[in-house]
Amino acid sequence: MVAPGTVVYALGTVAMLVGVAVVVHLLGNDDLDAGAGRFRLLLAIPAFAALSYAAMAAGIGQFSVGGYTVDTMRYVDWFVTTPVLVAYVGHVVDVDRRWLVGAAGADAVMIAAGWVATTTTGVTRWTGFAVSCVAFLALLYVLFRVFPRKAQTDTPERRRLFFRLRNQIGILWMLYPVIWLASPVGFGLVSTLGTAMLVTFMDVAAKVPYTWVVYEHRGIFGRTDAAATGTDGENGDVRPVGDDGPAPVAD
Repeated sequence: MVAPGTVVYALGTVAMLVGVAVVVHLLGNDDLDAGAGRFRLLLAIPAFAALSYAAMAAGIGQFSVGGYTVDTMRYVDWFVTTPVLVAYVGHVVDVDRRWLVGAAGADAVMIAAGWVATTTTGVTRWTGFAVSCVAFLALLYVLFRVFPRKAQTDTPERRRLFFRLRNQIGILWMLYPVIWLASPVGFGLVSTLGTAMLVTFMDVAAKVPYTWVVYEHRGIFGRTDAAATGTDGENGDVRPVGDDGPAPVAD
């Protein structure tokens, strides 16, 4: 009999392959400025996730801590793919590379500390959870405060894509600490299977629509006229994203 968790991870694999198909279709558009859009970076997100879910469905990298099954490949997946998700948000509006690396670094610390929290017990577990939450708060600050101020491109199309991607991951990820606390490694309010279902759904919701949203805005990169580059008049000044009014919300 096939274990329920195996079915959940198999469905996650199929869903991530849909994301792969979207990016491959995006890369097939020869008229797009793929260099400016860095679309090939996006392929790593669903492709690596699909491999990870396939490995989890096969039981690869699983071990038990205090009666709870830990999926090593899930954290490997997150450590590789989530920094790309975060950095690409800043790339959309040409944030300086220093801040892209900083955001990706905060994300990596969040995932690493989450791994410690999930694979240990006692004081170490809760210390890891606290460190992960602090890193997450730092990441949210960069996404919602620093990136808009440091944006070097402010076209309406880029602004729209920036806000949609940022809100999609930033707001959705706020549920992860809640799920962790409710899981067997936290207060045990949700079963191991229930946790696997919730996390898989969240993971797919963060990654597959992300690639589709970029596909919808595929023509916004590589423009050179003043209106498309976000310059203001003859001075060529670039307005920071969000300084002229309230930030748009995700569709």
